[in-house]
Amino acid sequence: MAPGDYQSTSNSLPPIHRLAGLGLLLGLLSYSALLLNLRTGGITILWPSNGLLLTVLLLTRRRQWPAYIGVAYAVDLLINLSLANPLGISAYLAGCNMVEVLVAASLLYRVMAPVPDLTRRRQLVYFLAFGVILAPAIAAFLASLTLQRFFTTAMVHTFRLWWRADALGISTVTPLCLSMGTQKLSRDKLLKLLPPLVLLCAVTSWVFWQTDVPFGFLVLPCLILLGIRGGLAGSSLGLLAVSVIGGFLTSWGHGPTQLMREHSLEHRIAALQFFIAISMLSVYLLELVMAESRRLQKDLASSEARFRLLAETSRDIIVLTDLDGGRRYVSPAVTELLGWTPDELVGGTYREIVHPDDIPEWKAMLEECRSGCAANTLQYRCKKKDGGYLWMESNLRLYSDPAAGKPDGFVNVVRDISGRKAAEEDLEKAFRLVESLASLDGLTEIANRRRLDQVLEHAWRVAIRAGSRFSLLLIDVDHFKAYNDIHGHLAGDDCLRRIARVTSEMVSRPSDLVARYGGEEFAVVLPDTPQPGAHKVAERIRAAIEALAMPHGGNPHGVVTVSIGCATCTPEPDMQIGGLIESADSALYRAKAGGRNAVVCAQSEAFEPQDSTRS
Repeated sequence: MAPGDYQSTSNSLPPIHRLAGLGLLLGLLSYSALLLNLRTGGITILWPSNGLLLTVLLLTRRRQWPAYIGVAYAVDLLINLSLANPLGISAYLAGCNMVEVLVAASLLYRVMAPVPDLTRRRQLVYFLAFGVILAPAIAAFLASLTLQRFFTTAMVHTFRLWWRADALGISTVTPLCLSMGTQKLSRDKLLKLLPPLVLLCAVTSWVFWQTDVPFGFLVLPCLILLGIRGGLAGSSLGLLAVSVIGGFLTSWGHGPTQLMREHSLEHRIAALQFFIAISMLSVYLLELVMAESRRLQKDLASSEARFRLLAETSRDIIVLTDLDGGRRYVSPAVTELLGWTPDELVGGTYREIVHPDDIPEWKAMLEECRSGCAANTLQYRCKKKDGGYLWMESNLRLYSDPAAGKPDGFVNVVRDISGRKAAEEDLEKAFRLVESLASLDGLTEIANRRRLDQVLEHAWRVAIRAGSRFSLLLIDVDHFKAYNDIHGHLAGDDCLRRIARVTSEMVSRPSDLVARYGGEEFAVVLPDTPQPGAHKVAERIRAAIEALAMPHGGNPHGVVTVSIGCATCTPEPDMQIGGLIESADSALYRAKAGGRNAVVCAQSEAFEPQDSTRS
């Protein structure tokens, strides 16, 4: 045999001492029930052995079930044979008991394993439906078929007696054994159970001894007290005690059921079983409610502890507010970030610490969140205790009261974004710098051709909307090729830089633009400027460059000079800016053809009025 096979075989067989212990307990329980059975003339009040066997199966692995079933079947068979029943009948009735337990265990195992807990609603419902009602009913039906045939008893009568006894046995013994098998009953807990158990036994004995008044209702408070002290184990132990004491005293002719004088002992026992069943449902349902309440309180305490742990260890500020923004809770992180203590902020509103310029956005965010938006985020400036402000980001979410189901306030998670804001500002500066560099001419450090085209397009559209005049100057350095040939390219570059600087100094309005047009050519954009004003600007530029007195041996004037073409128009929607550029270029050509070092204006605007911003 392989090691794996040996291990599998070994695991399928429980320890011998467990099997022997189970057989002994089943025998004792069965004989105890039989003693009570003899006193009642063959009417079984309670059959506890099936409840014990069901508990054992629910607490063990399925592969060990056959061994336990085999032991239980042997014990049940011997019990039936001891009653002088034929072998065939004894074997059949023992088999009915095994069918009952197997049906209940098979249906309950998938729901209750690996940790049976009848204080959970789903497990209790399944236990009552399958373990207490269905499985005993199946066994009672099978048993009544045979007993009716061999003992000529009514099938319904036999079914009723078997089903009530087995259902009562499972409903009392199984919860007790499950509780003892899954929970360790300490000595202190057992001592706590002893006084209410003694009280219950005393009250039950008195109630079922006297025959004058039905004081059965006095038993229920004692059962409830026992359940409060011992939980489900206490409740089931109390029910078992009531069943045993009430059963013996009823069978001896005592108890409130004796008031049913016109009824037989069977009817009085049925009344007792009904009383025990009602008591069982009452205490089990009460235990279920109390257990769910305890679990709910534990979950709430655990949730609160987790929330406080997260809130108090988080670097973000956690704020709970009412619907108007009044603070109910502020986490300790506020002290590290803003300097306030939580107690200083609880009870206040956002108006006290939000920057005045950001309050309208805060109010709008609250309104949006109240109207049903899932979550809202806002960046704002929050006041510190020292009077300064810190950039914060608020993530606001509406929450509802679980009991009422209505919005109750806001959860606000606030974090410090001052570092991110600083990084964004640095990035914005870098972007503007890069954008500026992309718009500048590398040599002259004035606007380049790309920037010139952008400004021309924008200023042209503005002039069309405003109906204003628009002027453009094109500047060309005279004989610049000869200057480079004589003085060198480095000197030529320096010459262009000086010309760009002087030209920029002659243009003072923010809306004007000086740009390098290409090579040794420059352009000056003059929005809202008529031709006379543009001519004056051009003349100042020409004179200032000539006044630089940069020697130029290739120029008849002996110094560096420029020629300027000026064009002016009032743009119309159907006009293109290319026409203005062509006019300025044509005027520049005439200035160069006329001897250079001159300003020539295009003739299309010769009659422009003189009341301009430049005169």
